Formats: sequence, C-alpha cells, structure tokens
Amino acid sequence: MNKAPNHEITCPGLEQVTQANCLSDLLFHSPTAWLERPALRKRLEDGSWYGLNRITVQQRVLRLATWLESQGIKPGDRVGVLGHNSIEWFISDFAILRLGAVTVPAYFTDPTESVEYVFKDAECKVVLVEPGEQQEKLTGLDIKVIPFSGAAESVDSISRDEKWDSGPTVATPGRDTLATLIYTSGTTGNPKGVMLTHGNLLSDTAAGLGGVAIFPEDVFLSFLPVSHAFERTVGHFLVVSSGAEIAYAEDVTTLMRDMPEVKPTVMISVPRLYEKIYAGVNTKMEASAVKKLLFDKAQALGMERFKLRQKGGDLEGVKAFLWGVLDHLVNAKLRDKMGGNLRLFISGGAALSPAIARFLLAADIIVLPGYGLSETSPVLSVNTLERIKPETVGRALPGVEIKQLEDGELLVRGPMVMQGYWNRPEATKEILDDDGWLHTGDMVDIDDEGFIKIVDRKKEIMVLSNGENVPPAIIEQHLAQDRVILQSLVIAENRPHVAALIVPDMEGLASAWKKSHGGRLPDDWKTNPVMQQWMLKRMQGDEHDLPSYMQVKRFAFVDDEWTQANGMLTPTLKVKRRMICQLHASEIERLFSESGT
Repeated sequence: MNKAPNHEITCPGLEQVTQANCLSDLLFHSPTAWLERPALRKRLEDGSWYGLNRITVQQRVLRLATWLESQGIKPGDRVGVLGHNSIEWFISDFAILRLGAVTVPAYFTDPTESVEYVFKDAECKVVLVEPGEQQEKLTGLDIKVIPFSGAAESVDSISRDEKWDSGPTVATPGRDTLATLIYTSGTTGNPKGVMLTHGNLLSDTAAGLGGVAIFPEDVFLSFLPVSHAFERTVGHFLVVSSGAEIAYAEDVTTLMRDMPEVKPTVMISVPRLYEKIYAGVNTKMEASAVKKLLFDKAQALGMERFKLRQKGGDLEGVKAFLWGVLDHLVNAKLRDKMGGNLRLFISGGAALSPAIARFLLAADIIVLPGYGLSETSPVLSVNTLERIKPETVGRALPGVEIKQLEDGELLVRGPMVMQGYWNRPEATKEILDDDGWLHTGDMVDIDDEGFIKIVDRKKEIMVLSNGENVPPAIIEQHLAQDRVILQSLVIAENRPHVAALIVPDMEGLASAWKKSHGGRLPDDWKTNPVMQQWMLKRMQGDEHDLPSYMQVKRFAFVDDEWTQANGMLTPTLKVKRRMICQLHASEIERLFSESGT
C-alpha cells in the first residue's frame, strides 16, 4: 500500500488555503515548483490519458474569465454549469470564481425540468454546458448557452485562444463574496440554493486538510458529481490547494477499468461503492470453501493488525509472517484492482456500514468515514489516519463547534456554515438560529472521545404503532452487508412491525441459493414460500445484533434497481423514500394486509 509522503509540515495545502483571499487564489497563488506538475487528466476515446499541467490550466482559466468579462459577466452575476466531471467543468468554475461571479451547478443526472428550475431560480445570465444530452435540457430556457466543446465559441476553444491572454480587469473577490449556489438534491419538493461564500469554502477546505493531509504527489480519481458539495470541496478545491492531480473517471460504471490505469492514491466516494466491492468479494469467497477459509483468516488477522497499528504497534513473529502470506493471497489482488497505490478512501454522503468499513480496514484498505451537509460547505467531521473508529464519522474538524439537543439532534457552528438559502428567508430561519447554530436534522450519539455516530435523519425516524422508534438507516446498513441484497428500503411508520422492499443481487442470490439448496432458483422465486422463509432467516442473521422490534418481519422482492436515471436516488446515491414508496405502494400494502394487520 502507498503511504503518505514524509513531509515535516502537516501538508503544504494548509498554508495555501490559510493565505488565500478567494478560491481562485488556490490555483494562481501556488509555489513555482507546482507550475509544471500535472493538474488535470482525462481519458480519450482511444483509451489514452490526456493531461494538463498547472500553468496551462491557469492560462486557460484566465482566458475564459477574460472572455466572460467581455460578455458582460460582472461580480455577483450567476453563471450556470451543467455536465459530467471534466477539465472543462473545472476551467468554467475557476473562471467564474475569478471574476467574483457565482457558480451555479446543476446535476447532470437531473431531468430537464429540475435543471430548468435551478437555472431559473438562480437567474443565471449564462450557462456553460456539456454538448449533447445535457445541452438539450436547456432548449426551453431563454439564457445564453456556451457548450464545453465542439463549437467555435466553446469553453475549450475560448480557453485555448491566445486572443484572450490580456486577463480580466476586475479585482479578485474577497472571502465574504458569494461564490456558489449549491442546490440541495433533496428527496422531496423543489431544491433550495445553499449560499456559500469564498470564505465558507476556504474555511472548510482548511478544516479538511487539518484532519487529513494531502500532498502534491497525490492523485485523485474523480467520479462523484462535482456539482455536489462533497466532491466540490474535497475532490476539487482541496486537491487544487494541495498541488495534487485530478483524473476524471469516464463514468461511475468505468471505475474498475479506470482505477488500474490512473493508479489513484486518494478516492472520495459514497457507501454504495464500498457496498458493491464488499458484495463482490463475498460472492467470490462463497464459491470456494478454501477461499472462504483463507478470507476469514485474513480478515481476522487483518483486523487484529489494524487495531495494533492504531495504538502504534504491529503484528510480530509468526502472526506477522502469516499476515504477509495471507495478505498476498487474499488482499493484494483487490488492492491491485484499485490501482495498487491507493493510500486512503474518504467516505461521505451517507453513513457507511461499520461492518463494511472493518472489511476494508482489515484488508489494509484505509477508509475514513466522514460527515457533512451542503449547508456546511460541507465537511464537519472525519476519521483521521491516526485514529479510526469505523462505527463513527470521526470527530469534529478544526474550527467546527458541535452540541446536541436533548432529543439527540446535532447542532453545528463555524465559519463553514452557509449564509442561508437563496431567496428563502423562512427556510433559512428554520435551520439556522439567531446564535449561528445550524440544526442539522441528524440524530447522533457522541462518545466520550468526541467521535460522532449518526443514528438517522430526525425526520426519517419511524415510529411503530406500538410506539417504538425505528431508525431505518441502521437496518438498511445491516442488510447491505448481505451479498444477496443489492438495495433495501425499510417501511415501519405507523405499522405494527418492520417490513422491507428488497432489490436482489441476482448473481449473489442464485449462488447462495444453490449452495443452500443445491439447485437453481425456483421459477416463482419472488413469492415462493420456501424462498421467503430462507431469505427472512438470512436477514435475521444480518440483524442479529438489533432489537427484535427493529428486525424485518416481512419483505417483498422488487424488480428494478433504484438509480439516479430512474429518479429513485439522489446524486449522492441516497434513496428517495417517498418516491420509492409511491412506486411500490401496492407491494407495500400487500406486505401488511397479507400479515393480517
């Protein structure tokens, strides 16, 4: 495994961020030694990778900023950006920010009506957009549109044109200047525009680097939407401030191809990626008793090693030798599939199952679960290399104040907290009190060392008809460990017991059934009584450490995976509960009516 370079200072980016007056300073006010270093990289159609060094990126950003200024874009004007993560997205954002204008990203996964809403609500003057499907979403808007590429007047052509080398005339903005409106994806209603200043984002970038050091030698593989606050701060601003390189994955579906080619040292992801890795490994291990035995031994010894190393020790003697053998046989191939240089994953967007975090840590794949909100720029807490508690999202980062209400809700305060919601003063008052405390809506436990454990969203805690409180996220995390379950959604509100909708992993389901019953799946496997009882027994095993009232008593298999494309997931891959329940209303009612309740 790649280890962090042995720098005497925490990390060079921390000084860069502290001295910066605006976000564009992160790109332009950097050490001379960084100018020739690789900054951005993308994959071409022929399979090769094309990159730009930092000084070239600086030139292209300034040219686009100069052109935008010539088109009348002034400080405070809103400029939209729509497209997949790309070099053009990066150049667009930093050009807008250099002018003191406001970047308004929209999600490339969103349908036309959602994209239109964002750009209309923000009153954008111009939209910079990926050509093709994304640009087609803007045909109903009366807004000037500039494609990323493929036209005489495009981000790519303008940023290459030396005609615009004179540079913008407007002064750089200050920390109090509005930098971006990030529209919360949300699971209900229209999104709200979170107002973040240059100072908000610089403060959070500094806080992040204060918790996890990043170095110029690092390579990030970017695949989460940069329109989301998590990727924008940690995979965009933080990387630039540290002199590291960003390589853009072609798509989330190409990650297993892109990782060995890019050989990243750091990746930012949401739990769904880790769940898929975990399920894939378990499916392979179940196919062979010998492989399963070796895997279990490697996991047990790996976790013992992890715990010792957290205390400054390590395995010794026979155990150290055995670990070396098992690690080579079991874990090395998995790490090689990730490029072989990965020194850490940073997990956010939703709570990561502790069991899956332990699986990765035991395989010497470092994962640092963290937590934040779009409204806080977004990162508030993270586990650090020095101290990892897999069941938590770490301790509050430097500069973040936290406290709890009596009911367990987490409140936060600090320079990374938003200015409010765009044109939504009443909504702002609901979440941000007069003393500057932001009410997160998340129910948490905080241990005596200050580590935060997310229980669930306050609004998503379900109450059974007998009065018991059921946090669905905890149950769904337990079910996510099962290789036969691709996705799950818990139903319990005002119900006599917990039920669930299950999207099966068909490969895992068929393999597990064959191992258990010696044959292929029954033709009526979705409703087959034997299958139902077998599956419930598996789920009860997954939930063995949960109270009986929190365990699933009935379930229904559903056909299609919930995705961003079909509108059932947010851009950070959280389930949209209301929409899924509406889609499967008949199955849900059948679950309870057939049980006689």
